[in-house]
Amino acid sequence: MNKGLKIFLITIPLIVITIVASIFIAKKTEVVNAKKVIVENIQVGDNTKLSEEDVVEQIIILNDDEIGVLTIPDILLENAPVKESTELSTLATAIGHFTNTSIYNGNVGLASHNGGDGDYFKDLNKLKVGNEIYYQTRFGVKRYLVKTIKVIAEDDWSYLGETEDNRITLITCVNGKPNKRLCVQAIESEENMENNI
Repeated sequence: MNKGLKIFLITIPLIVITIVASIFIAKKTEVVNAKKVIVENIQVGDNTKLSEEDVVEQIIILNDDEIGVLTIPDILLENAPVKESTELSTLATAIGHFTNTSIYNGNVGLASHNGGDGDYFKDLNKLKVGNEIYYQTRFGVKRYLVKTIKVIAEDDWSYLGETEDNRITLITCVNGKPNKRLCVQAIESEENMENNI
C-alpha cells in the first residue's frame, strides 16, 4: 500500500469523527440554549393578591378552561396546558389534573399520554433526579426538583396522597407495559433558579 493511500485511509475516519463530534456538540448546545430561553422568563413565587382561602376553595381558570401550565426545560416542554380532569377527552388536548389532588399547595397530581394525541409526557422517561419542573397557576409559580423516578403498578395511587410538603407528581404510561405507569415526583425548591441551569 502506498503512502498516499495510507494517509487517505487515516484522514477519512478522522474527518468523519470530527463531523460527528461537531454535530453532537451543536445539538447539545442547542438543547442547553433552549433550556436557558425557557427558564429565563419564569418568575417563581406566589400570587400575593390571593388569600389563603382563595387557594384552598377555588380553582381559578387561566384561559380556555386551563388551570395552569407546566414547563420542564430538560425535555423542552414549555407552557403545556393543564386542565381539570384525567378523562381521555381532556388528555387528548392537555395534561390532566387528578381532581383528588391539590391545585397548588400540597401534592399536585398530573397525568398525560406519552404517545398519540396529547403526548406531553412523551419524554418524561428522560428526566433525571435534580431536573427542574415549573408549574404556573393564577396562584403563582412553583419550582420543583425531581427526587423520585419510579415505575409503579397502574392501580398504585399512593403517590397521589396528601403531603405536608409541596410536590408535583407526574404519571404516564410505560411503553409495552399496559399495567405499569411511570411516576415522577418532584419537591418544591426555593433555591436560586440559576444554580441548576
